[in-house]
Amino acid sequence: MSNVPVMGSTFLFGYVSAIKMLSTYKQTLLDGYVKFNKHAFQIPGLLGWVVFVSSDLYDDVRKARDDSLSMVEASKDNFAFQYTLGQNVVNDAWHNSVVRKQMTQNLGAKFPEISDEIATALEDGLNLSADDDWKSIDAHDLLEEIICRTSNRLFIGLPLCRNPEYTKISREFSITVIQSGLLINLFPSFLRPLVARYVSPAPKAIKGFEKYMVPIIEERWRLERELGDAWADKKPNDFLQWMMDDRTGSQRDARDLTTRMLTLTFASTHTTTMSLTHVLYWLAAKPEHVPALREEVGRAIELHGWTRAAINDMHKLDSFIKESTRCSALMAMGMPRKAMRDVTLSDGTLVPKGAKLAINIPAVYSDPSLFPTPETFDPWRSSRKIEQGENEVKHALTTASSDFLLWGGGEHVCAGRYLAAQEMKTILAHILLNYEIKFAGLPAGVRPKDKWVAYSCLPDLKARVLFRRRQS
Repeated sequence: MSNVPVMGSTFLFGYVSAIKMLSTYKQTLLDGYVKFNKHAFQIPGLLGWVVFVSSDLYDDVRKARDDSLSMVEASKDNFAFQYTLGQNVVNDAWHNSVVRKQMTQNLGAKFPEISDEIATALEDGLNLSADDDWKSIDAHDLLEEIICRTSNRLFIGLPLCRNPEYTKISREFSITVIQSGLLINLFPSFLRPLVARYVSPAPKAIKGFEKYMVPIIEERWRLERELGDAWADKKPNDFLQWMMDDRTGSQRDARDLTTRMLTLTFASTHTTTMSLTHVLYWLAAKPEHVPALREEVGRAIELHGWTRAAINDMHKLDSFIKESTRCSALMAMGMPRKAMRDVTLSDGTLVPKGAKLAINIPAVYSDPSLFPTPETFDPWRSSRKIEQGENEVKHALTTASSDFLLWGGGEHVCAGRYLAAQEMKTILAHILLNYEIKFAGLPAGVRPKDKWVAYSCLPDLKARVLFRRRQS
């Protein structure tokens, strides 16, 4: 039995409260933070009780081992990844080590390709005429296509990253995984394998992806056998090849590699797209901040050229993105974990075996002791501290911390955060230098209202953003 107080009613095991909170999740977490004076409290969810804690216990969560507080098991319970992505991928995510090492180390060398794909995808997606007319754009759809193409330029390269059917599968798989996971979890545990096999659309999506990937993998293996040592100088320098080089003997399996590639596409596309859509909406709603951002981007490009060094030098852009994700946080649950045994936290909070644990993101981001005037959108919160002499790395977009929870933390900190941050900043840099944006049908300074669905914060996907080529 937990010693954590309950926020909400326990009537019918909490299911009534859980259903009511589907539309009031954020406010419930804010109210609980105040009511219990920042101490832990628990609320009912459709998939079980969740204990929410403040950022004071960030280190408890960050340092916990998977045999006590498990991120993997929490993901299984929330999204049924073991059925949509497969047991092998979930239980042995060795591809994440390739993300951390080879991919991160190559982001500088591969930056010209990343920047080229972003510029090309922007031109293709916007398809603007030479005149100064504004064009109404579905911003989420545009950004999803750009991010999907850009990630796949790094993952598999040209020309496949621009293949419409391939990118369609890649883009839709994110929604397929999420919807399938929710569907599967509606059934009792003993029925889930059958639902995953016969009802979920995930297996069909994976087969569609295999049509492209398996022949490429098998062809590369053929060339490796035939060329021997000469293959080292001829093989592609992309994520697929880095994974292939990481596996030997019986560990080499084309379909397993394919599923991991698709998993990586899912991980890199959905969250980055949603985050960047929020950021773009803030940019369109706050045109007064554009000149400062343009000046910084222009100065960095003039000094370093279109390089990763230039992107890293854009501290104001870093800060703008961080503030956007504070004001429009994607999730209410920070660093979700499942207790694999009874766990007592450093403040005495008891998390019973089987319960979920998460950091209360809306409350942390609204806490005036952490963020002065939290109700105000202040784009230079982080960059101002750097200008005052504080450490750049501490306030960088890619740095996970107790007051910046986008990437999680600890052993399971987002492995692809350097790619995601680089993509977001580079896309925004291209937009700032080459285009002008504003909202369609909204007065200046007004941003479409975010929509909370349970613990997820979604940008208004019906909102339209007007684009035109930069006039001055």
